[in-house]
Amino acid sequence: MTQIKFDDYKQRVTDAIQAKFQMTPIIGENGFTLVEGFIMQPLSKEVSGNIIIGGPTIPLVAIVGNTSGRMYYFALKALLPNLEF
Repeated sequence: MTQIKFDDYKQRVTDAIQAKFQMTPIIGENGFTLVEGFIMQPLSKEVSGNIIIGGPTIPLVAIVGNTSGRMYYFALKALLPNLEF
């Protein structure tokens, strides 16, 4: 399994997000701040009170709207479809 480091892909991620917002701008935001790292969203096949460590995850990146403070999440593979991991 290839290790993917955020700093190695930061510029590519930033460029891909900017391209998305050129196609579909979000009104009312005065720019965005990139969250410096990946978010690993776990997947579960059932809803229960148990927390399971490990298992399948979706790697995400996030930005925060400078005006609203809202967080916007993007699947890493959707931003960089040629990325292999």
